Amino acid sequence: MINDCDTNIVYLSERLAKGKYSHPEFFKQLTDLFDSVGIRWDVLKHTKDYWVRDFMPVQISKDDFLKYKYAPDYLVKKKGLEGFITDCAEECEELGIKCRETDIVIDGGNVVLCGDCVVMTDKVFEENGVEKGDARLTHALEQAMRHKVVFIPWVRHAPQGNIEDDVFGHADGFVKYCGGNKLLMTNHREAYPDEADAIRQVLEDSGFEVTEMLFSAPRLNPDLNWAYINFLQVGREIIMPCFGIGEDEQAERYVREAFPECSVHTIGMEEIAVEGGALHCQTWNIMR
Repeated sequence: MINDCDTNIVYLSERLAKGKYSHPEFFKQLTDLFDSVGIRWDVLKHTKDYWVRDFMPVQISKDDFLKYKYAPDYLVKKKGLEGFITDCAEECEELGIKCRETDIVIDGGNVVLCGDCVVMTDKVFEENGVEKGDARLTHALEQAMRHKVVFIPWVRHAPQGNIEDDVFGHADGFVKYCGGNKLLMTNHREAYPDEADAIRQVLEDSGFEVTEMLFSAPRLNPDLNWAYINFLQVGREIIMPCFGIGEDEQAERYVREAFPECSVHTIGMEEIAVEGGALHCQTWNIMR
């Protein structure tokens, strides 16, 4: 399986740089940082929004890409947002990437490749209209991913269809693979301790050693500090979000300790994180 440490190029949407809802200053800062640390990058020109992780295919091995049905409920069921749904076929053709295809509804932000298994939240069952733990869907997902899938529990904390609140259910907002059997886990415990216990139990039962990113700043900022986990690793270079808040230093320390072989860089992301995502969501890093 291709893990982040194996990747050597990262793609961004052109829409991050220009057009409605774009962040051109951030795009320049990020690409300048890529250049300065030697990360190869390119632009995707046919996307309908800049959260490219969600709709670009999952790279299982060097020449094995899985294209899935991208139809997340937070876009499908919210009037006027259907236009943000990207079919990645045109991008893949332009890049010369051939994909296997599945008709399973998957959100790329809900796929975290972890060594020899895949971690997803169990929202994927809801997205496909079946009961959580459904054996047929579990089997189909493992056949599509060609690896074991570990499902961590997810609880909706907002009315269904409310795009402004917690409706995404993305595993990359909960965990990050650190190599071996090690995972970093976000600070979900600070708001929902019982849910954090349940997530951690599933991960530990699956053989992972989990470190939770818990913070001790005098005034915590839960609107932003959840997003530290959503950082980008390309090979041995890591870029992580920072926000100018008390948790920044401690979050960076967690990442440096979890990835001692990597160089860690930071970039300000406050105006983007409030939209519900951060660096991992905005990027698509693969091996080429």
